[in-house]
Amino acid sequence: MIEERGVKLEIEEEKEPTKDSEVFYNSEMVRNRDISIAALQTYNSRKKNLRILDALSGSGIRALRYAKEVGHAKKVTANDLKPEAYENIQKNAKINGLDLETTNQDANALMSSRRKEYDFIDIDPFGSPLKFADSAVRSIDYEGFAGFTATDLAPLCGTYKKTCMRRYGSKPYSTSYCHELGLRILMKSLFEAFARFDKVFRPKISFAQKHYYRVLGELRETKKGVNRMLDSIGYLKHCKECGFREMVEGFDSKECKECGGDLEIIGPLWIGKLGREDFAEDSLEKLEEKEYTESAELLQKCKREYKIKKPYYDTHNLASILKVQVPRLEDLIEKLRDKGYQAELTHFSDTGIRTYCPISDLKSVIREVSGS
Repeated sequence: MIEERGVKLEIEEEKEPTKDSEVFYNSEMVRNRDISIAALQTYNSRKKNLRILDALSGSGIRALRYAKEVGHAKKVTANDLKPEAYENIQKNAKINGLDLETTNQDANALMSSRRKEYDFIDIDPFGSPLKFADSAVRSIDYEGFAGFTATDLAPLCGTYKKTCMRRYGSKPYSTSYCHELGLRILMKSLFEAFARFDKVFRPKISFAQKHYYRVLGELRETKKGVNRMLDSIGYLKHCKECGFREMVEGFDSKECKECGGDLEIIGPLWIGKLGREDFAEDSLEKLEEKEYTESAELLQKCKREYKIKKPYYDTHNLASILKVQVPRLEDLIEKLRDKGYQAELTHFSDTGIRTYCPISDLKSVIREVSGS
């Protein structure tokens, strides 16, 4: 018997679960579920009596936790195509005394047949969530909320460029901050999936962990809203010689304005904010109330960096370019703030900082802090 946040599961935990596992439970996704529940509770405070779908439920832990922790949920549906998972979810709902609707269907078929039936849909698959996006759009009501997980990080990070271009319609790039670029490509593709139906998808919380990306956002059915947010889609210019990077709506030059080197053009991708500080703050309070410490620490770091749109810098990478000792992050951030620049740690990397400081000034500060 496994227990997660007060929910009991009669299931065997696999050390390395795969898509062929009969019933899937992954303890590495606890923070994903914690933050998703806190975000949904924040959304629920604005819209009561939620109808919730966990479209690819696996063990059912996500749906069971939604039923237990999200107050005033009108209906929670747990769906999985595998009969073993379907039967296991029903069993564990009884063990926990929770009222769930359980279905045993292909997720796309279920969502396509239930148009505008749900206020929140959670898509947590193996690989890319995009193959479920169109059906999810059809199934979410007028003012809804959605959560998407992607585990196909290798294409998004540039290891398999053609796969990313085929799957997401974007050119990736393998660099020191590739996980942020991969997350931004995912966010761009989710925005486009909703935009095709004249719905705007506004990311509220997004984050990356070692084997997945997660995006949570609200949607509105408004053509004008979609048009206004089209300027959140653009490209990133990156110079591998000096580390310069800039997000732009369009580009007219491939020459680096810092060193004159050749620029890599990455994208299209999401060039807007990775999340909203106010929404993250409300969700953070809910995590802290429950003492979900590790999840709260992750969201706290995300909240602080959401205000800075510019991609983060890896200090080890810049120190290598400059051939100096790597500075202490705390000292570097303090010095940048003393000089009037915003600067924050990033959840993407233990050696990264996010700042609007121009790279020429940033390099000067690194030299100063490192004593070189």
